[in-house]
Amino acid sequence: MATSLTTKEIVYILEGDISDIDISDDEDISEENPDWLLNREAVGPDVMNTEVQGFPNIPDVGLAFEVNKCSDDSDDDDMPLAQRYPHLMNQSQRKVNRSLWTYEDLGYVDSSCDSQFSPPPDEISTPFSYFKLFVDNDMISNIVEQTNLYSVQEKCQNVNTNDKEIHQLLGIHMIMSIVTMPSYSMFWSEKSRYGQIADVMSRNRFKTLRGNLHFNNNDNMLSRDDPAYDKLFKIRPFLNALRKNFLKVEPEEHNSVDEFMIPLKAHTALKQYMKSKPHKWGVKVFARAGVSGFVYDFEIYLGKQTNVKESGLGISGDIVIRLAEKIPKHKNFKLYCDNWFSSPKLFSQLRKDGILAAGTIRRNRLGQCTLKSDKELKKQGRGSFDYRLEKSENTFVLKWLDNKPVYLISNFVGAHPVENVRRWSVAEKRYIDVPQPNIVRAYNKHMGGVDKQDMLLELYRTNLKGKRYYLRVIFHFIDLSVVNAWLLYRRHCEQLKEKYMPLIEFKLSVAHALLYFGPNISNKRGRPSSSPSVEGKGVAKRTFTPRPVADVRFDRIDHWPLHVNTKNRCKLCIKSYTRVKCEKCNLPLCFSNEKHCFKTFHVK
Repeated sequence: MATSLTTKEIVYILEGDISDIDISDDEDISEENPDWLLNREAVGPDVMNTEVQGFPNIPDVGLAFEVNKCSDDSDDDDMPLAQRYPHLMNQSQRKVNRSLWTYEDLGYVDSSCDSQFSPPPDEISTPFSYFKLFVDNDMISNIVEQTNLYSVQEKCQNVNTNDKEIHQLLGIHMIMSIVTMPSYSMFWSEKSRYGQIADVMSRNRFKTLRGNLHFNNNDNMLSRDDPAYDKLFKIRPFLNALRKNFLKVEPEEHNSVDEFMIPLKAHTALKQYMKSKPHKWGVKVFARAGVSGFVYDFEIYLGKQTNVKESGLGISGDIVIRLAEKIPKHKNFKLYCDNWFSSPKLFSQLRKDGILAAGTIRRNRLGQCTLKSDKELKKQGRGSFDYRLEKSENTFVLKWLDNKPVYLISNFVGAHPVENVRRWSVAEKRYIDVPQPNIVRAYNKHMGGVDKQDMLLELYRTNLKGKRYYLRVIFHFIDLSVVNAWLLYRRHCEQLKEKYMPLIEFKLSVAHALLYFGPNISNKRGRPSSSPSVEGKGVAKRTFTPRPVADVRFDRIDHWPLHVNTKNRCKLCIKSYTRVKCEKCNLPLCFSNEKHCFKTFHVK
């Protein structure tokens, strides 16, 4: 009579321990006759060919041939099979390890984070001041130096630019991102002239500066064959300085790692294709952002040259470790990522680094963690789920059925408590309540930081066309700096419980401050601004002059009183008329022995 052994009993035999195996007395079993073990029929086809709890089938290893070949007089007769056949023991040991995944919810994990933002400033600064926190004067000075150097290297002629012109160049591009025209030359065209741009810089000067705009010395660039060649050499100083300034801002409790695309179709090795993105072609950038959308850190994807340290987690895991370097450790900060990054090894490493993490995960990265099949969950209905826990690493895995199955992994949040969410049922043509585990709710609430930043940037994106692809990258990060500045400004307004201006108004304020930054240049190149036209007989067209932003109004640079022939109402007191106006602000202000509106207007 054949005896069927369980998988556990086979493990005991391989380890040389048969004390726990229940063997009946009527079987012909002895050390001299081991055929009961070596015969596949005796073991039973159910054990040999069936996968038990996610373990792989026991392979056909030809054990009988190897044992029969041993002599009865051999000294190895008392040696356990595990020592004679270590490859079998390795497989059995792996089976034992896989049983660490148990049907159990994640227990209580202290995830409270007592980290708080620093107190806001007593008074909200101007939009331009927030922008200068990220694009500072040192970065502008480097652009001036490298632009002048590049013009000499390429054309043997110095464009002789300065800080003021570079600020104006950035401000013009910000205006162009909001007021769009088919061609940039139309901003200077007679029929479509836009005064705020055309009055600041001529078209030819704008074209010259943009054509020579540069950020690094080409003489220091290595050849492409050099192992240390950097694909981003031309813009590396700007990116490093910008990243350093982003990291100065205090991080939020909940962070997410994701990728976004810089739209680009130029001929460059950096160009990637992602069919799931709105802009399918472009430069891929990995970023870590808070729930608000503020980007704290980023890394441009360069293929094998991507700036990450190999840690055995693959390129996706290495990127997460790289972007999480500056997150405070062991203070219960949370990090979320999608299924392209997630793996059990990554979450185990993050737990060791003192970072709580959660995210979606791909099924083929779960190893031998066995969950209910799609068919079983569909029988239970929409909102059903199954989960497993690996206690040694405190790793929790859950499979949830919504419209389709979703796999999630975490090291701090489990399935419970379960709450209902509203979902549209196509079959019933109405909204229904669907059970949603706690891990799904946490992921949906805190994951979208990078996508939110991308949405805000897309509202007023600076579009450039040209052969030098890196200019597109540079202006994308300048737009990103504006969004980050606005988010930081909004954080401070919320802390002070003040109303904040919308993003478009904030960006226009930054652009206006850039256009009129620094000393006034009287000998401006290009066509002069048009004078007020005359309609009818002796009736002058009324013109409106906007007030300068605070960064220009109080900078105390080139605010000279200018005498004019026509009287105008003072823009400060509004009661008196005056023949004096500010040359830089272009506003009439009282300037007499009785009234000093000119001084009052320019002093805080």
